[in-house]
Amino acid sequence: MSRKIISWAILCFLSAPLLAQNHVSLYDQCNYSGRKYTLEAGTYRLYQMKIGNDRLSSMEIPSGFKVTIYENDGFEGRSATYTSHTGCLETGWRNMASSIVVESIYANQGYGPNDYVTFYNDCYSRGYSQSLRPGTYSGNQLGNLKNNLSSFTISGNLRVRLYINNDNLSGYSATYDASLSCLPDNQNDKVGSLIIEARPVTSPTGGTGGNYVTMYSDCNYEGNGLRLMPGYYPGDKLGIMKYNISSIQVAPGLRVKAFINNENLSGQSYTITDNMNCMSSNLRNRIASIMVEETGYNNNNNNPTSDRVVIYADEDYRGQSASLLPGTYSTMMQAGFIDNALSSLTVPAGYRVVIYEEENFRGKSYTITASKSRFYMSGWSDKTSSIAVYRD
Repeated sequence: MSRKIISWAILCFLSAPLLAQNHVSLYDQCNYSGRKYTLEAGTYRLYQMKIGNDRLSSMEIPSGFKVTIYENDGFEGRSATYTSHTGCLETGWRNMASSIVVESIYANQGYGPNDYVTFYNDCYSRGYSQSLRPGTYSGNQLGNLKNNLSSFTISGNLRVRLYINNDNLSGYSATYDASLSCLPDNQNDKVGSLIIEARPVTSPTGGTGGNYVTMYSDCNYEGNGLRLMPGYYPGDKLGIMKYNISSIQVAPGLRVKAFINNENLSGQSYTITDNMNCMSSNLRNRIASIMVEETGYNNNNNNPTSDRVVIYADEDYRGQSASLLPGTYSTMMQAGFIDNALSSLTVPAGYRVVIYEEENFRGKSYTITASKSRFYMSGWSDKTSSIAVYRD
């Protein structure tokens, strides 16, 4: 099939609403107006909230997220929990939040917060691409992917159900549990709508399935859950699971190094290679940071890695950060980050990042294919205003 040419404007328009499902949005005025700030799953003290003290007035909370706001810093005082969009906080809570907890319940739905599918309009993962989180997508929501889809890659414990020649998620469909390099002729360029959902996994006694470690706040694999792929997870990446892990499932081929009472991946640690339905007292509720490794894999690079590009405001992977799925972000606000603040980033193998000095992908650009702890030689520190992430 011939390659389609999609303008940057259409690309940006489609990227924003479909990738916005992996974070909550905070506003300092009612009706989702005023200054906007985005937070992924995690715990946020007063100095981490972005929006400032006693400024929160409304919130956009996607399906699968829960937000708890606290009257005082350090998650103390009165609290209130919200699970859906809130156009204006009630009088007793408007402009009263001083710390926030954002929870993702994806793990309880059979998939993790890092799971997504990237679709392409050409075979062999070529052409225009768009990453979508789990959910249902009618023809209108697919935009330029409607009747223009030829291949896809699945990242995580997901399956794809494609509806052929139908925009409304009905009629003849085809289901795939693995990535596909090219759709058969009777489906190629004929997908009008689709569903992305969890792929069934075995029960806790039979293992987790997939390339994941899954942790739970309670014994017997119950309570809040968090699913992690191989990578480095300091305390701030564990969110509410920090000091709150009681049981764990470890997929075959993985091992976990759990650091006790240390949030920075150092000090006393304990290696876990098998499922634990209830941790002993020397581990339970004492794990503050985690390293997930593939068995037999020796990584001599101490830089943090994950299945997503992570950008940082300070050198050496420090300061405010944001995790980015493949896609295009015409402004740094769209990426949940500060304009002209990018100083270091981690780039997993197989990923490519292009940064631009102006919004809407204008001005000078710089292509990056490996993690950079600083931009000492290139002179790009604190100069990025838009960014594109590709999975090659």
